[in-house]
Amino acid sequence: MATENQFMKDARIRGLIDDREIAFMVDVICTNGNNGRAWMLLNGSMLHLCEPVGMVKLGELLESLDLEKAELVKASSFVLNPFVKLRYAGEVYTFRGFAQANRVVETIRECCKG
Repeated sequence: MATENQFMKDARIRGLIDDREIAFMVDVICTNGNNGRAWMLLNGSMLHLCEPVGMVKLGELLESLDLEKAELVKASSFVLNPFVKLRYAGEVYTFRGFAQANRVVETIRECCKG
């Protein structure tokens, strides 16, 4: 019998992910001065940033971005330097260093309307 992933269960209970189960640790740089490591989680078109507690637990919700209101400035799924740069609510967010770059970049590209 397979055991349930507690991280994904917690994220689902908190409404941070959907059936795609997109949840990755990223380096975040924002023009508002907020920089550092965070969990990036996607539920529908909502991208949530959560504080990491170690490598396997979700901490406090730091920020949520509605990707339907965001502009995708630039993105790369190149395995050695994956990144996504978004413009949202007057700020520019850059996400770097995430796994499964093709999947993440393509999903964010599909969600962004701008």
